Amino acid sequence: MMSEQPLSNVLIADDHPLFREALRQVAGAVFDQCRFCEASSIEQAQALLDDEDFDLILLDLHMPGMNGFTGLVMLRNRAPATPIVVVSAEEGRESIQEAITYGASGYIPKSLTREQMANAVREVLEGEVYLPHDLLDRGDGSGSLEDADLEARIATLTGQQRKVLEMIVMGKPNKVIAYELDLAESTVKAHVSAVLRKLHVTSRTQAVINAGKIALKLRAHP
Repeated sequence: MMSEQPLSNVLIADDHPLFREALRQVAGAVFDQCRFCEASSIEQAQALLDDEDFDLILLDLHMPGMNGFTGLVMLRNRAPATPIVVVSAEEGRESIQEAITYGASGYIPKSLTREQMANAVREVLEGEVYLPHDLLDRGDGSGSLEDADLEARIATLTGQQRKVLEMIVMGKPNKVIAYELDLAESTVKAHVSAVLRKLHVTSRTQAVINAGKIALKLRAHP
């Protein structure tokens, strides 16, 4: 007898009923089974987060009460472990960069097709940070988006992983990191592997090469 798939809990926060319906279809294409909760204002979203945990939050930036990116920050603080994907009609570079900086795990333009949105959500659920590829592929001003992408990846690190990364950048070997953090060396190795995977680098050397940029971003995420 096959075991039942766990029911995923999805919060859809958008003040437009038709678009909430579209996002239900997007989430339905991603999850085998899911339960939807809907909010049309930041206050409703906060109340729902106070009552239960969610596996995914789909958030419109221009919903009532958002006050710029303040609403995103409030939801991120209430649900620090839950992926929050901004779904917005705003496609400006500055908005995309700021959303990632303030804690979004991805930024999906509403101009994407339903299939493209579903693929973007899948990337986020796999631990990636989704940014619109057409903007990333442009040569002009892409550095700021790359910085935002790095900052978002660092934001996914746990506190312990961030400490390990700081020590890697300082050139400390695993044995020293284990001693200073009072951890087993095998645990440190697991943290190092997780850090490299989340930062999309394949070696400690690559992490150290980017030490200046990484150090700045670490200080931005105490």
